Amino acid sequence: MSDNRFIRDYELVITLPNNEAVEIKPELRVQFQITKSIRGGLNSCALRVYNLNEDKRMKIVKNKQNNLKMIKFLFKAGYKNNIGLLFKGNVWNAYSIKQGADFITIINSLDGGYDMINSFTSKTINGGNYIEHILADMPNTQKGALTNLKKLFRPKVLVGNSHKLIEENMGIDETFFIENEKLYVMKDNEVIGDLISLVSPETGLIQTPVIDNQQVTFKTLLNPSIKIGHRIQLESSAKWLNGVYKVITIKYTGDNYGNDWTQEVTCYNPVITYKVLK
Repeated sequence: MSDNRFIRDYELVITLPNNEAVEIKPELRVQFQITKSIRGGLNSCALRVYNLNEDKRMKIVKNKQNNLKMIKFLFKAGYKNNIGLLFKGNVWNAYSIKQGADFITIINSLDGGYDMINSFTSKTINGGNYIEHILADMPNTQKGALTNLKKLFRPKVLVGNSHKLIEENMGIDETFFIENEKLYVMKDNEVIGDLISLVSPETGLIQTPVIDNQQVTFKTLLNPSIKIGHRIQLESSAKWLNGVYKVITIKYTGDNYGNDWTQEVTCYNPVITYKVLK
């Protein structure tokens, strides 16, 4: 973490269907809750902006029923001169309410939500990597790191919702997730990338880690370098829990005008020797 880690900062850009970018400046109050997990489902972000001007409030309005209206959402947060990407996806719904003297704009976003709802696959493939065939029908989702997927040795018919087809074709030892509009598929003993982020009191650890059912959970100051599917090196006063872990879930909570600017991280027990996916 930088020396400026107590000076909170963020960047929020919402891109409309006509490619107009609505930028929201860090002078405005934002509150957010973000949940990311490698355990399937879609990562989600619930964000509230205080006193956005009326023109911007009206531009980003979206109802859940209007699934074909694509509004892109990008949110970075961290500290002065050191912000990182926390969430990239699309707006599921957005609206404003008046509460006392404040106008509060509520934005709910999903990572991969547009393709989950609107993409459809109908083809017969004769072999190879079925993920790439399905991703061809998901224009807003790119290929991330993939495990060594089983080979197809006979024709296979793929018909249905593209996201659902990926879920249905997972092996019993595989899981998939979408982060920052990239699809990842991995096994329990696999991780993404070579980077191992240090977690210690010096880097923002603010609670003693606890273990439950071979999973370790800890709380830190907001730290965008910690990512799901990647590894961390835990160094805490609970020395019997220290070691290298694979991150399963992160729950971010933030309020740049309040007390919260933290994340709760849940990891695997470090007894596994991990294979690195690039």
